[in-house]
Amino acid sequence: MRAHATKNVKERSGQRAHGRASAEIAWACLLASLIAALYKPTFAGNLALVLAVLIAMPLIGAGQLQMRVVDWGMLLIGVYEIPSLLFSQYRANSIRTAWAIAISVLAYFAIRATFRSPLQIVAFSSLLGLGGVWLALIGLRQFDANTKLLAGVGLTDPVAFRSRLMSLPAPWILGEWLTVLLLALPFACALPLCLWRTGKRWLAAFTIPALLLIVAALSLSCSRAVFWSVVLFCLAACGLLVVFRVLSFRTGGLLFVSSLGALALVLACETVAYPGIWKAYIGRGASQIRSSHGRVEVWNRSLDIVRAHPLWGVGSSNAALFLISTADEEETTGFASRTFSLPVQVLVEKGIFGFLLYGSVLVLAGRECIRNMRSAEKQPVFSSRATHGHSPALPAAGTGARASPTGSAHRAMRCCFAAGLVAVLFRELTYSSVMEHTLTLVLVFALLALLCTSERT
Repeated sequence: MRAHATKNVKERSGQRAHGRASAEIAWACLLASLIAALYKPTFAGNLALVLAVLIAMPLIGAGQLQMRVVDWGMLLIGVYEIPSLLFSQYRANSIRTAWAIAISVLAYFAIRATFRSPLQIVAFSSLLGLGGVWLALIGLRQFDANTKLLAGVGLTDPVAFRSRLMSLPAPWILGEWLTVLLLALPFACALPLCLWRTGKRWLAAFTIPALLLIVAALSLSCSRAVFWSVVLFCLAACGLLVVFRVLSFRTGGLLFVSSLGALALVLACETVAYPGIWKAYIGRGASQIRSSHGRVEVWNRSLDIVRAHPLWGVGSSNAALFLISTADEEETTGFASRTFSLPVQVLVEKGIFGFLLYGSVLVLAGRECIRNMRSAEKQPVFSSRATHGHSPALPAAGTGARASPTGSAHRAMRCCFAAGLVAVLFRELTYSSVMEHTLTLVLVFALLALLCTSERT
């Protein structure tokens, strides 16, 4: 009788655990879907995300979040928007950005409080990665159609018309749309990495083509910053996998070489299909030279604005007003209204206080990521032969600790998310798009949250 009762208790416990895991995965999928819906900027979509997070966090994440220094920094970013609005030179523009930051901070804490297992992270990332694949397919189809249209009237240089070869829905422009694709890249890598580290290598191989579609769309951008951001992503991901002992130095080097080979193959195939693509990445065209000189001029004028408003800046989304007012008559409005650098944009709009706050949060997020990775390395590894009612067997001395497949997959995904953040920030050194849309801002905060999420297997 006692054995039968114990068996029933175990079965009920297993059913509860299975139900809880299913609910957590369903929540991760719902959150990813609501974030992906932000691609279409509507108030209803924003409100749906806010309501879902406010309802789910008390139910799923109650008592689960242990506040770290980086979490307090994130709260301070949200609170900082109050004085930032008060000191804004034109508050009507700043309200939209303040709302986007509030949603992003809320999404950050939703992930930190409710994501408990690598399976949740895989489900969340896979849906966002799938959204990136969908956008890449749209971009590839539009590029092909517009290139053929131009070729029909004798215009065969795609580099000269690169800003018009992908027709994007309003209010997106090409540079901002490419940022979304670049942000989707680390999410799309999560599933292949997880399958690979858990021993399902054939399944991982079947998911690689989806990843290559995003890379192909990014390569057709004819933007050096975007292209080198993809290269940096490969280098940073492989380097972090080696540094944190997820892969050996030899395996990491082989993975990096393979990644570069795949990127070169994609670019070669695109050059064959669209002659002239390669010219965007070798030499310097007249448009690229004008773009470089124009950026330097914009940065100089931006620094003049910083000197005039050093502490609090001019307010969120107000950089365009001040830059246009000081632009030359020959400059186009679209070019003169951007800072073309995220650090410069933060300085202009948030001032020195805001720049230090955002920079400190990035540093703290990196510190928390390193802390979590090192903590995972020190966790004891128990033998799989341990059975219920017996003490787990410790690894024999001198055999070396080996992480469990699930834990290894979690660490590999975290390395991928860190590499994605590095790649996006590198691209944003010469472009400013992250703070222009709620979706891009939420995706960046989601990457930060996944970096700081503790490993729970």
